[in-house]
Amino acid sequence: MHSVSDIGGAAAQVLGAPQVLGAPQVVQTQDGQTAVAFDGVKDGLLVAANPIAGAAEFSIEVVFKPKDAWPANAEQRFLHIEDPANPNRRILLELRLNNRKQWYADFFLRTETASLTLLDSTKTHPVGEWATMTLSYQNGQLKGYVNGKLEVSGEIDYQPIAGTAKTSLGTRMDKRSWFNGEIRRVRFWHRALQPKKYSDYL
Repeated sequence: MHSVSDIGGAAAQVLGAPQVLGAPQVVQTQDGQTAVAFDGVKDGLLVAANPIAGAAEFSIEVVFKPKDAWPANAEQRFLHIEDPANPNRRILLELRLNNRKQWYADFFLRTETASLTLLDSTKTHPVGEWATMTLSYQNGQLKGYVNGKLEVSGEIDYQPIAGTAKTSLGTRMDKRSWFNGEIRRVRFWHRALQPKKYSDYL
């Protein structure tokens, strides 16, 4: 298991020191935990590592709190894994905002031969609250969860992304679709897990 929880601590210990874009801030949450705040304009982290390199199955989990940033940040791609030498293999965890102070999850996986978007705009969640998004893959099944509940799923044959790939947080790797809010925890596993609700981590 790998963990990224702040700019200079666990990120540097586990994945190497990230390249800092803009000025994301390490903040304390109301319950005394540490999070990283992104401004939705130019804040991001780019880590020269792929935490799921070599994995035939995986789980990726993000604990985050989005702000009410519609319409300026209606589409936010806040976790992106891709090897710049092969953009045909990539993974993104994203969210979409609407004009009712709500968001819904968007998960994306691409290979050379297929791509799959997992999205359901009817399954909305309030902005300004902590939530967990989890993406898992096993045996041709890609599943997207929010707060431990399966919301979307589909079939695709995952092709492992090279160990030379990079991981961006708070933005798409090409520095667009910026995230506006806070990220408390990002975790990766080389196995498919049944995710837990956010409250289980308190």
